Amino acid sequence: MSDKQIQARLGALLAATADVVMVLKPSGLVMVCSSGEAQWINADAVMGRKLEEFLPTDICGEITAAVVKASEKKKIIKTDLQLRPEHIPTLREQGLTETKWIDLHCNAAADDEVVAVFRDVSAKRRLERQVTSQAQRDPLTGAYNRRALRPVLEQAIAQAQRYDWVCSLMVIDVDNFSDLNDNYSWDCGDQVLQQLVTSVHGMKRTSDFLARYSDDQFVMFMPETNHEQGMAAGNRVRKLMEEMEIPYASGDVKFTVSVGVAALSGPEDDAENMLRRANENLFIAKQCGCNRVEGEG
Repeated sequence: MSDKQIQARLGALLAATADVVMVLKPSGLVMVCSSGEAQWINADAVMGRKLEEFLPTDICGEITAAVVKASEKKKIIKTDLQLRPEHIPTLREQGLTETKWIDLHCNAAADDEVVAVFRDVSAKRRLERQVTSQAQRDPLTGAYNRRALRPVLEQAIAQAQRYDWVCSLMVIDVDNFSDLNDNYSWDCGDQVLQQLVTSVHGMKRTSDFLARYSDDQFVMFMPETNHEQGMAAGNRVRKLMEEMEIPYASGDVKFTVSVGVAALSGPEDDAENMLRRANENLFIAKQCGCNRVEGEG
């Protein structure tokens, strides 16, 4: 087979693939580049250049390490990359407008060269994240669910213990929720829960974590928050709900909540104990007439 035929077949293969394909030297020199269907790289702009000339040090290092390993081991080496336009101005100028997740496969070729295939798996990653998020969300309110809450609590509280930080959590319970459902309707009860979550999301910090814990009960974890601050946050939630009116066909609906607060206490404390104490304080608030916040003091 002549060199012309080989080149023709190589050109046809590259034209047929949607992936970005490069032939690289272990030094990072780009010998061949085909951009496939990718809009985030210009093949002509990178041909004959080294990776370090248009990629940041960390990404260049990951690719080079895979290329060198593939060249030495004579086998396919796989790794993944994340390309962010704000971190790669050169590719941003070439068309990288959004974050791309890339599966990189490197395979040794002849003459100390490696074929590197950059496969865009962004759509797949986004779908996986969406599915994961949906599995961790309450379908009615959009808040995280109980399943999502436990690992967050355990990890955050363990970290707070390790670095001697403070943290608190509150349990929010809608007062007389069954009466709302009986006197108005289940649809009204749903609207109350949805409005509660919307309102709490509007006042909470980005670092706070809100989850639906049971039918009419929510837990909000508050990092870097001592007991006094946790009580203040609980009172803001209580007051916000007390002042709220929800338009409904048979008349505006008003409701209140009771809140139990617990703060991290001592090196032996953990998520289970904090939740237990917060629920005990919630019970006290209910027993004292509802529309109250009770804590540990």
